[in-house]
Amino acid sequence: MKEALLQQALENMASMPGVDGCALVEIDAGMVWGHAGAIDEVHTFAEAATDYWRLYNRLAPQFDTLGSLRASVMIHKKGRLTLLPCGKGMMLLALTGHHSSTDWSQWQKLTRELAVLMENR
Repeated sequence: MKEALLQQALENMASMPGVDGCALVEIDAGMVWGHAGAIDEVHTFAEAATDYWRLYNRLAPQFDTLGSLRASVMIHKKGRLTLLPCGKGMMLLALTGHHSSTDWSQWQKLTRELAVLMENR
């Protein structure tokens, strides 16, 4: 039942204006727990993007004065990857266009709700 709730939450997030796809990923293993959206490659992007977050984890002490990382955004020629922590050892990836109308405050709220689902699974 929890898996169905997680998948539904991802589908709701992927249907937000400006979002092309999203995925919930275990950071250390790069394993995708679930994904949704119109882009088939979201699964592949999500696995590869964990390397960005692992790099941050290795270098985190050098950024201590800034506090913990709340989000990471990589802008590519044809789109943008936004990574957010989503519970212990997990991250949420969003694929959007450059001029996305995504409500990032709402996205963060939904990410926190997804993290709670993950912690209670």
